[in-house]
Amino acid sequence: MPKLNQEQSFDDYIREEQERQTMLKMHLQSDHLAFTQYFLNKRDGNKFKTSPHHSLMAETLERVFTGEITRLIINVPPGYTKTEMAVINFISRGLAKHPASKYIHVSYSDQLASTNSSSVRDVMKLEEYEELWPKSSKLRRDSSAKKYWFNTSGGGMYAVSAGGAITGFRAGRMVEGFSGAFIIDDPLKPDDAYSETKRNAVNERFNGTFKSRLAHDKVPIIIIMQRIHEDDPTGFLLKGGTGEKWHHLCLPFEIPDPMDEKEYPKEYTHGIPIEYDLLPGPLWPYKKSQDDIITMRDCDPYNTASQYDQNPVPLGGALFKDKWWKYYKLGTVIPEYRFITGDTAQEIKEHNDFSVFQCWGVKEGNLYLLDQVRGKWESPELRRTAKEFWIKHYGTGQAMTNNRLRAMHIEKKSSGSGLIQDLKALVDPPIPIFPIERNRDKVSRSMDMIPYIASGRVFIPEDAEFTSDFKNEFAKFTPLMTHANDDQIDPTLDAIDIALRPAKKKGGTW
Repeated sequence: MPKLNQEQSFDDYIREEQERQTMLKMHLQSDHLAFTQYFLNKRDGNKFKTSPHHSLMAETLERVFTGEITRLIINVPPGYTKTEMAVINFISRGLAKHPASKYIHVSYSDQLASTNSSSVRDVMKLEEYEELWPKSSKLRRDSSAKKYWFNTSGGGMYAVSAGGAITGFRAGRMVEGFSGAFIIDDPLKPDDAYSETKRNAVNERFNGTFKSRLAHDKVPIIIIMQRIHEDDPTGFLLKGGTGEKWHHLCLPFEIPDPMDEKEYPKEYTHGIPIEYDLLPGPLWPYKKSQDDIITMRDCDPYNTASQYDQNPVPLGGALFKDKWWKYYKLGTVIPEYRFITGDTAQEIKEHNDFSVFQCWGVKEGNLYLLDQVRGKWESPELRRTAKEFWIKHYGTGQAMTNNRLRAMHIEKKSSGSGLIQDLKALVDPPIPIFPIERNRDKVSRSMDMIPYIASGRVFIPEDAEFTSDFKNEFAKFTPLMTHANDDQIDPTLDAIDIALRPAKKKGGTW
């Protein structure tokens, strides 16, 4: 706070302070970007590193406050300040401007929605906010819940997951003008992109639960999300899923040259594109440089197209590219440790998959396929093959001093479950075996692991007998499941998950 100077009377000082507070209040109430910058700094002590796209988002959100836009979709890459601008500071500023306004906030998880709700309250508890808007900042004594609370003016917030129940609360009020909003931030997580069931479950809520929780039809709905699939909520709504027209601000992480810019998709019959004039190149160079963009397009084209270009493409072709594999010569790599992954077929009829066991090595953060056996084996032969493969890479008797082979990981399914129990009794000392639970479809798992292969962290032997078949199987694997076999893919995905994604390690600690 400014100090009283020697030539200034106390009354003059008070008057100037009041004028300063009034000007600051008017500025923050009228400028969404200024509000976000000011209170992000006060809340976290961080300076907001702005880019032109922030001004564009702020201008668009301002049109919601004025009533010009009541249905808004903003597509922007992850990490580009969407939640900060469109959730936390939109709601805290909305309550500053309209103390009695009411908000429903939805995200893909209860935890994320609750965290955002807490962040709104953190802004409102700041001394600077309380001084400027005392009516808005004072919470009711019974509003201690993180995700459901009111201020003393009747304004408040309800935060819940996209699949959660919303009871006893409506966004907005039965009054003219702005009185709150229904704000949806990433209603689906990327892991669920290829689950039709989960996509449909969220999409169907727009015509039922979500619309029924508006005080009236003019209460705005804001959806801000990264694209994850052509039929995600953005695609559903822009193709007429609710019959409403939606203003659509689409911001890819690289603004194309005007000469290369594509027309607005014809299938988006219910979209009203928001035009903008941003310079070609990285949307936010501080976040992703041009070199970063080039690398991402090369290493992970599918996720980059969806989540960063906001242009999800149908997955009809092969998922894995030959050029992504790295190669080494057998016998030239001494790994820091090794482990085995296994995938067992249900039956041995001609149309069923093979059973596969793979030995993997880890060195300097990279993954090496050291050996593989593959065949169609009846149960006794399957047990014998698994045992021999373990002994081959671990040793027996005096050779057991080589302890770099740590464990065997096998999918826990009908034949795999029996094999796990049998192997524990067949080898002395017992084999450390961890069952693998595969709870997601193969396409979704593949999309998670592709970046590790595309970035050059998975090596296969250039001179092994199995290499050609291994590569061919990956090259033919499509999301439409038109390929003949994919038995080598599952244990490879398991190996990547185990060795390169330690935070999500399957089957226990080893």
